[in-house]
Amino acid sequence: MKLHHFALAAIAAATFATQAQAAVYNGATSAGGNVATEFTSGSALSFDLDLASKAPITLNFTLESADFSGDAMTFSALVRNLSGLGFDGVRVSLSGITFAAPAGTITTDGFSAVSATTSSATEAMARFSPELTSEFYIGNPLATASEANWTLNLDGLKAGQQFSVTVAVPEPTTYGLMAAGLGVMGLIARRRKAA
Repeated sequence: MKLHHFALAAIAAATFATQAQAAVYNGATSAGGNVATEFTSGSALSFDLDLASKAPITLNFTLESADFSGDAMTFSALVRNLSGLGFDGVRVSLSGITFAAPAGTITTDGFSAVSATTSSATEAMARFSPELTSEFYIGNPLATASEANWTLNLDGLKAGQQFSVTVAVPEPTTYGLMAAGLGVMGLIARRRKAA
């Protein structure tokens, strides 16, 4: 009987040892009392971000050779607004890496709605209405059927390279840029439909 348990433990250990690993988390750079807690599993970079202020928080990573074999690397975060201030929106920016298609989701806990979203290879933005005072989700940290994690594109990268993900509450002028981006995307969609 004990041999059976040892065999099961060995199989479980081998299974976990061969799973794709996520990038090495090198800690967060932040101000204003913001805190990041890592819950990464396999190739899924997952975090709880407790924002005590509107200051940005940057998560820093280093790629390892194991990141390039196996499952796609994804990113998600549960973000709690502990600031006591309303958040108009969120901007997620990448440095040293890009998002892969299709885009992931940004959603709320239902007390505020996502009124607009836009994304590019290096940035995702969402606007909340009314201002968000509770929590929101970047990707699918709660494993909800209607939400999707953001996939990170590893093409052209190699082991040892560093990248970062910054989560920030944008300044009001950023919304003008977001509206312009949405307008351009609408024009492109109309031209494609007309063609």
